[in-house]
Amino acid sequence: MQPDVDALVFLPGAREVSDVASRLRGRLAGTVEVLELHGQIGPEAQDRAVSGREPGGPPRIIVSTALAESSLTVPGVRLVIDSGLSREPRRDRGRGMSGLVTVSCSRASAEQRAGRAARQGPGTVIRC
Repeated sequence: MQPDVDALVFLPGAREVSDVASRLRGRLAGTVEVLELHGQIGPEAQDRAVSGREPGGPPRIIVSTALAESSLTVPGVRLVIDSGLSREPRRDRGRGMSGLVTVSCSRASAEQRAGRAARQGPGTVIRC
């Protein structure tokens, strides 16, 4: 990773976010700061993820659910990696139950996610 570039990674759910963040921490220990951003973490951790990098601090990778998709600017993010997946509620009529299902994200969501990379300057998007 470039030393002046922070990355924002979009995954469909909190479990995937935690798993990927853990793997990144294991592989990139000491070279980058890996942060999680999803609805199951506390407000302090969410604030830390959306605040800018400390002056002279290492590059940051914020691994997030769609929580960071819109109306949120994460300072320093110039790279977005989008899994192209999201979790949406669906009703299973056969079972008479509702649940979350992983689906491809909408084109509008993909564009919103891409826009996170260029909020404060030029950026790059990688769509998986």
